[in-house]
Amino acid sequence: MPLSTWLNAIRPKTLPLAVASILLGAGAAAGAGAFDGGVLFLALLTALLLQILSNLANDYGDGVRGTDSAERAGPVRVLASGQVTPAQLLASIRLTAGLAALSGLLLLAWALGADWGAWLGFLLLGALALLAALTYTMGRRPYGYRGLGDLAVFMFFGPVAVLGTNWLMQHQLGSGAGWAALAAGLLSVAVLNINNIRDLESDRLAGKHTLALCLGLARARAYQLLVLATALLAGQQLMAGWGFLALFGLWPLAEATRLVLTEQGPALNRALGLTARGTLIFTGLLALGLAWG
Repeated sequence: MPLSTWLNAIRPKTLPLAVASILLGAGAAAGAGAFDGGVLFLALLTALLLQILSNLANDYGDGVRGTDSAERAGPVRVLASGQVTPAQLLASIRLTAGLAALSGLLLLAWALGADWGAWLGFLLLGALALLAALTYTMGRRPYGYRGLGDLAVFMFFGPVAVLGTNWLMQHQLGSGAGWAALAAGLLSVAVLNINNIRDLESDRLAGKHTLALCLGLARARAYQLLVLATALLAGQQLMAGWGFLALFGLWPLAEATRLVLTEQGPALNRALGLTARGTLIFTGLLALGLAWG
């Protein structure tokens, strides 16, 4: 199997979202003098594996349902295009889920030691994260087909990832962690909403009821503006010292927003990349400000 096929399947352009959330949580802990490099490495690895798992499961779920048809405006998906078989994709999903679970357990062992109460809470969060990654479009009642994707993305890329990383380093929630969670979660929702605006017509034909489809094009665009504005206002609460460099992330976010407001279909693929890039720049530099502000 060509490496390019699997790179297409894991959707590298979405991976900055997982990195952004972990960096913000770590930045808030570093600002309190509680930075832990081991937690950072293992949290990044776990978050990236969960994001890859979600992307593979999404490819499988949409592929077997016929959602990824020839009319789809987004990039070609590996199952729908016949580049992999369902059995091959399922095997990769099982392998990635196992690696994500192993990485998560190593993270908890490193950070929590014998704090069994904390273990119980984080094991529950980890199980929910795995379940959410798998059931966005897989299973008999995928929540991504019921307009709940935005809520799940906000929760897992915002409070769970940011506050979880912060707590694992600091063993309490640090100052500014709440604003950081709000910013990261909403910026991730912005990426999902662009994806769903791009796919409005194909999702309608496939019966995939995303929030963007329920809102309609005009209101989905207004929702995009609201989500971005709220995320940036939350980020503004954290700007101090080096954190003001986060303003460099506004250019790609602004260009992506222009595309969302004026274009439809495949043209929004560029907006997706710009928003993911802008999110990483914005949150990465905010993290720098939190750590060394």
